[in-house]
Amino acid sequence: MTLKSELSNLEKTLQSSNIDDLIERMLNNIGSIDGELRDHLIYTSFGKLILEDYLTIKQMNHILEVCLRNLFLNIGQKGNDSVFTRSFSSLVIVLVVKKDREKHFLSDEILKQTILDSIKYLKLEEDIRGYVTGKGWAHSIAHGADLLTEAISHPKFNINLSDLCLETVKLCLFKDSTIELPFVDEEEERLIFAVEALQEKGVTEGEMGDWVIKISYELNNVFEKEGYSLAFSRKKSIIINFLRGYYFRLLYKNKCLNLRGKIVDILEQWQKKMYN
Repeated sequence: MTLKSELSNLEKTLQSSNIDDLIERMLNNIGSIDGELRDHLIYTSFGKLILEDYLTIKQMNHILEVCLRNLFLNIGQKGNDSVFTRSFSSLVIVLVVKKDREKHFLSDEILKQTILDSIKYLKLEEDIRGYVTGKGWAHSIAHGADLLTEAISHPKFNINLSDLCLETVKLCLFKDSTIELPFVDEEEERLIFAVEALQEKGVTEGEMGDWVIKISYELNNVFEKEGYSLAFSRKKSIIINFLRGYYFRLLYKNKCLNLRGKIVDILEQWQKKMYN
């Protein structure tokens, strides 16, 4: 019986299969280029097993160990299939960290390393493709942002890492694409969730105001260096979309009036700079 057929009928499989063997096969195929197997079967099956208490603490620690190692498989490379292993391993780590918020089974040392690796992964990932024709979702930045958000949301997140997290999110906004396209699959929205998680942890409105100004300043540096180049145009599109999305998230929640004002000022400045 194939892994696909086993996972398609997971309840029956769990009654008749060795769960340790099943876990290993799922981990070995976590980066499969078969989108149905990778996304709809392996990931969702891990979700059921982890969140619905099918696994022992030892099994969850093993899954975390393998997926943390996978995060840095061929890291920095662009355009090859290893991105699927990195990206979907990050999603499985999200599940384990989420479960730890409920059960508190991870050691402090492992949890600390997991949080640091979540930041490091998003910083180092260079293959920012979203949907890959014929292979399905890579979506590394979105999935990495989900992992960072979950890491920040954990009760044991160290607030002293906030500046590093903000710097990493900013770095993502300026990453270069292999296909010369900006984010087109809502990556900016997922990064906003990480920023919101930091604010919930205590990052102040003033600190966020300084941060959005830094983003605009860095974009202006790109403009002064490259002028109206394609690279600048792509980065500007990403930054403007991110700031607009962030503004409306704050507006929906009726929060941070002064910060919203700073974002509006930045958007207005870029509108005038580009079109007046």
